[in-house]
Amino acid sequence: MAETPTKRTAGRPRTRVLSVDQIVDAAFELARTAGTDGFTMAALARSLSVQPPALYHYFGSRDEVIRAMRGRLAERIDTSGFTDREVALAEAVLRWARTYRDAFAAFPSGSTLLATTSIDGQQRSVDNYEAITVRLLAEGWPEGDVVDTIVAFESFIIGSALDAVAPVDIMSPGDAAASAPAYTAAEARRAHDAAARGIRPTDRSFELGLRAMLAGLTPGSADASTR
Repeated sequence: MAETPTKRTAGRPRTRVLSVDQIVDAAFELARTAGTDGFTMAALARSLSVQPPALYHYFGSRDEVIRAMRGRLAERIDTSGFTDREVALAEAVLRWARTYRDAFAAFPSGSTLLATTSIDGQQRSVDNYEAITVRLLAEGWPEGDVVDTIVAFESFIIGSALDAVAPVDIMSPGDAAASAPAYTAAEARRAHDAAARGIRPTDRSFELGLRAMLAGLTPGSADASTR
């Protein structure tokens, strides 16, 4: 006797269908709401209303998820100037640094996750670093100085990304203003000038620091700093 086919239950499937993009989207949101300590595979699964094993079909570990998040941001970072020899090195760095800061400023809560997780296997990030490395070598950088140069800029950029989302009055002396009249006046002038330009005070701070770093961007500068 032939078996009667089982009728398909109406409604949604019991197991949610996931995609890499859905998981990465949820990971960004989890990092925002739960912070570094709360960023676990179990918590990520709960946010997606699935069991943890469902995530491991796409990612082998928490670090792999974080690398995918880094890759998402790396796509927003402009390294095209490094591969175009008609673009001056300083301009290439400006494009890279500004878009890097913007990408991380859009994701401040995850900066620690990304900054402390290896880039191992994250192709877009590695491609970006390769473009920068090839250009610096062509500009005369000693091979041993290249990565230190990149990391030095990244340290400044990531810190500036956090500044970009800080309260506008974060540098205000508040109740201690009377004891620091010179500083208070300087901070008030800074806030006034930024408002007049329609920018955040930290935007100008970033550009000031970036230009200062660019002024010292020369082959061999890393060796000079350790003498």
